[in-house]
Amino acid sequence: MDLERKLWSWPLLLLLLGAGLWLTLRLRFLPLRGLPEALRLVLRSRRGGGITAFGALCTSLSATIGTGNIVGVATALALGGPGALLWMELSALTGLSLKYAEGLLSVRYRSRDPAGRPRGGPFAYISLGLGRRWRPLARAFALCGALAGLCGVGSFVQISSLTACLNLFWRGAFGPPPMLRLPWGASVSLPGAAAGLILALLAARLIFGGLERISRASALLVPLMGGLYLLLCLWILLRFRARLPEVLGRVLRGALEPGAAGGGLLGTVMAGVSRGVFSNEAGLGTAPIASAAAEGFSPREQGLISMSATVFDTLLICTLSGLTLLVTGAEGAGVGAAMTAFARGLPFPPLLSQGLVFLLLALFAFTTAVGWSFYGVSCLDWLSGGSARLRRRYLLWYVCTLALAPLCSARGVWAAAGIWNGLMAIPNVLALLLLSDRVAESSKLA
Repeated sequence: MDLERKLWSWPLLLLLLGAGLWLTLRLRFLPLRGLPEALRLVLRSRRGGGITAFGALCTSLSATIGTGNIVGVATALALGGPGALLWMELSALTGLSLKYAEGLLSVRYRSRDPAGRPRGGPFAYISLGLGRRWRPLARAFALCGALAGLCGVGSFVQISSLTACLNLFWRGAFGPPPMLRLPWGASVSLPGAAAGLILALLAARLIFGGLERISRASALLVPLMGGLYLLLCLWILLRFRARLPEVLGRVLRGALEPGAAGGGLLGTVMAGVSRGVFSNEAGLGTAPIASAAAEGFSPREQGLISMSATVFDTLLICTLSGLTLLVTGAEGAGVGAAMTAFARGLPFPPLLSQGLVFLLLALFAFTTAVGWSFYGVSCLDWLSGGSARLRRRYLLWYVCTLALAPLCSARGVWAAAGIWNGLMAIPNVLALLLLSDRVAESSKLA
């Protein structure tokens, strides 16, 4: 816990926000000016030898639209107060430039695997764009990315949040869930353990099917679950529209007042920026791994497509999540706050509303777990030189972590995810800064 707080302090926050602002200025506000073009490109379907750009975007969104969009936003508000929501959005605006640069560089510096499929990511644009002497930085990113999939964002966080949601729903519907006592003295709910096992088995069918299968499933599930969640949040906001002016005032005041929340203004900024990065992954270097696999677009066009994920993920979904929590008065940390918000906000019986939260959280957790398996194994492939044996072992262990995640402490896994996120962001953002002239050159701004 202490390591996470130390890592996500002023130096890393300034690096992320400062790099995003510098790239925005260096690109002459191209990411903001290019939003209409980005949304048009998303709807086009060009294909070469890899997946479509829309498939790459949905694969990226499948990994970013996860429990962080619900549980992470609730935690940010609990830690930083209402003002954390504004800092989350500000980090997303600067994150547009980071995502644009990541997508552009992933296409400019990608290579081909032995089967002829395109591949790349931060490890590629660091080693190819900056030269051999920077390969240790590329290795550091790839190692952190492979471990983050196994021990952080991709597996433990998603299933832990899903288990907590299921336990709350079970308690409301049937009473305390049956518990299984483990040999080392800890206990786990049987419904939660069963949910982890079922999700692991379902995910395995996609994970071992490779990127093509993951992309097709993401293109189907991401618009479905994202659209349903947005509609439910908009419905709640419409029902509580009289409270919106007061809530927006609290968000603006809370973002600027030094005593806004526990930890003062620093606590508010840290909560908003860290949870914003956790949600949209701008600067983490994960999205370019999916972007590199898309064919048919120039580096500039792929950069625009990549950055649109931040619009959908943070500026839309996280913003509506935060406003929904605030207008319903469900201001607490974790899954419980989200379930309370939907139970209060929707005109359904409370159990039905909570069941909808569980269903959405299950879809969010499933797609994120599947998407992150591709990120982790891509990092491992680069480290190992494409060893098929290590790839199979990694994916098998990845599926096992999904099944074992209900046994872990929710607090501990969120802290671990924050640590891995920070360790991935540092080498990637440094590389984006060092390659900023190449980004401007490929954008025809040099």
